[in-house]
Amino acid sequence: GKNNLRDFLTLYIDDICVDEAARKSGVGTALFEYVRAFAKENGVYNLTLNVWDKNDAAQAFYEKCGFHIQKFGMETIL
Repeated sequence: GKNNLRDFLTLYIDDICVDEAARKSGVGTALFEYVRAFAKENGVYNLTLNVWDKNDAAQAFYEKCGFHIQKFGMETIL
């Protein structure tokens, strides 16, 4: 059968960090919009990142930026 897999370019965001005193001022949104524009200009198909479970503020921020859950990562501590 035909292979439906195709190559695409992903930009992985390791961290967007905003000092607690500067949050809710638009700094994070400005950083993210810069990354989004850079990615689009360079033919990137998607942006991905990891966010810690229970970090509700970060999850809400990324959802506001258009992210949705792609997969869950799980671990067990030995």
